[in-house]
Amino acid sequence: MLKVGIKYCGGCNPYYDRVALVKRIESRLQGKVEFVSPENDDVDLVLAVEGCQTACADLSSFQGKTIHIITQNEDPGKFLQKILD
Repeated sequence: MLKVGIKYCGGCNPYYDRVALVKRIESRLQGKVEFVSPENDDVDLVLAVEGCQTACADLSSFQGKTIHIITQNEDPGKFLQKILD
């Protein structure tokens, strides 16, 4: 099963409810993906959930890992399509 680590930004200026968005993603991918801490050594990819277009979360600790960035409520469609394909 694919292991996805979720990394949230600091939330200083969120334009949408990031936690609710992740819950919707998790429900769509239930049974297909295991969501784990992004620091987990076995993580296959990191989903960076940024609250705005600035996308200022520090992702440097995930070098060498696939990172998918979400900066708005409409972005998960691309991520879901990638996982479900």
